[in-house]
Amino acid sequence: MASICLVLLGAGLAIGAPQQEPELDPEVLSAQQKRVEAMRKASMATVGVFGLDSQGGGSGVCISADGYVLTNFHVSSPFGHRMRCGMNDGKMYEAVVAGIDPTGDLAVLKMYGRDDFPTAVIGDSDRVRVGQWCFAAGNPFVLATNLQPTVTYGLISGVRRYQYPSGTILEYSDCIQTDASINPGNSGGPLFNADGELIGINGRCSFEKRGRVNVGVGYAISIKQAMNFYGNLRSGRIVDHATLGFTVASDPQGRVVVSNILESSDAYRRGLRYGDEVLRLGDRDISTSNQLKNVLGIFPDYWRVALRYRNEQGVQESAIRLQSLHQPGELDKIVEGSSEQGAKRPGEAKPAASKDSLAEKYESRRGFGNYYFNRSELDRIVKLQESRKPALPTGGPDDALQVRFVGSVLGESTAVETRFDPEKIHWALADKTSSVPVKGGWGSWIQNQDPLPISIAMRLWYQWHEQGPRKLGEVIYIGQSPVLGKQGLLDMTRVVLGEVTAEVYTSLSSGDIELIELFTDRQTDPAEVYFDYDAASPMAPMPSRVRLNYGLESRLVVEWLKLDTLPVEKTEGVPGGQP
Repeated sequence: MASICLVLLGAGLAIGAPQQEPELDPEVLSAQQKRVEAMRKASMATVGVFGLDSQGGGSGVCISADGYVLTNFHVSSPFGHRMRCGMNDGKMYEAVVAGIDPTGDLAVLKMYGRDDFPTAVIGDSDRVRVGQWCFAAGNPFVLATNLQPTVTYGLISGVRRYQYPSGTILEYSDCIQTDASINPGNSGGPLFNADGELIGINGRCSFEKRGRVNVGVGYAISIKQAMNFYGNLRSGRIVDHATLGFTVASDPQGRVVVSNILESSDAYRRGLRYGDEVLRLGDRDISTSNQLKNVLGIFPDYWRVALRYRNEQGVQESAIRLQSLHQPGELDKIVEGSSEQGAKRPGEAKPAASKDSLAEKYESRRGFGNYYFNRSELDRIVKLQESRKPALPTGGPDDALQVRFVGSVLGESTAVETRFDPEKIHWALADKTSSVPVKGGWGSWIQNQDPLPISIAMRLWYQWHEQGPRKLGEVIYIGQSPVLGKQGLLDMTRVVLGEVTAEVYTSLSSGDIELIELFTDRQTDPAEVYFDYDAASPMAPMPSRVRLNYGLESRLVVEWLKLDTLPVEKTEGVPGGQP
């Protein structure tokens, strides 16, 4: 018996002896360190969003060194136009709302206090796959009292999910589902992939009947959608989503076919008809009605996107201009309701205007989240325009001189001339001449798809550079949009010129005018005048060539050879009459 005890005692001593820790695989340690570093860097750009009294809050993510923040509309709306933002450095920064997207649940805020804010690296949400690792960062339950965000790790559970509006207009399309813990307060915060790249904006969770506690089903707005809207949100506007102008349904063979279509829609003008099969929208194949809703939700209104469909003649390729989802003023009423609720938040302190250091950073105007930012974006465009202002002939539309562009039809000897003076805009193609007043009467020429709008566009191009955009009429910066045949996005500025609206697309980097569209209404094709620049042309840095389109059809290409001025001609009436 004693020997047994000794054996057991010896065994106990052996068990209690210090054990050497097993060596970990260097690859495991390397992966762990990479994960820790990715989370550290990503957390630096994560933002806590608070009311002015620091009560309540949500999350956001900084995406520009000068302090622009992406978050949810439902995070910013309770605080009105003013809030405070906390970052990982432990400091709070004053902020204002810039633009809002009530339908897609997005908002852009602007922080102040430094010009070197840490920023997130934008990822590619189209490359996200189920089973990949991800992590969310933010301020759940307002736990980040030291302003250091909470980070949770998980998997991508689903991609391209569609979430129907639930008693609200907030519609989540093409979103990413994750089991990374997302709780109240995480809303508006970032979802990162394993490398720390921003792939989504956390927004909606399955909380109903579960005590407001995360159960592993959270949804993030894809960063692709957020960045498509970002340029428009920086305009300070209340931005809208898009509608196609047609609906679809599945037929007995499972095909997605057009079930109804408006004859006023651009899709109808491009040839789509009832019963045609929709095959692709944008860069996505369509096999269900739900997929079409998903893809449509990532685009702002007025964007033009590729459409592939099949009719009796076979597969057709086209591009359609999207329409606004809401009627004018409809979103204003929704936002006003949200603002009134936000203004009644109990305990929220409103600083006196005299003590509000950011009072000048907010300007109320119907149709805008903050009109101040629309003026700021116009300032940016004006500076670009002034830095590239070409040497124009002396005089102009306001003096007793005519400005004249002389050229020819590309590849032909047919002469073309555009002239404008203080009273009229003139157009000449070979021996055919036409004129219109400078202050209107242009609509019928556009509706009849005449070439004279080239002259209207050239005069607008000239005035844009000679006088500056703000002197042209009622000017609003709309945002950023793609243009057929052009790389990347372009700035779009809308100019109301009486019965005609001009949309001017300019390069983000150079400020050069790339396209001017002249609309009479949204039910007919605009006159689209595209501008090309050739450094080797005698016209440089002015446009060397313009192309006129109606719809997707090129009607006329003109090569400019000379720009000069002439004395104003004394003529009676309007030569050329109506088109």
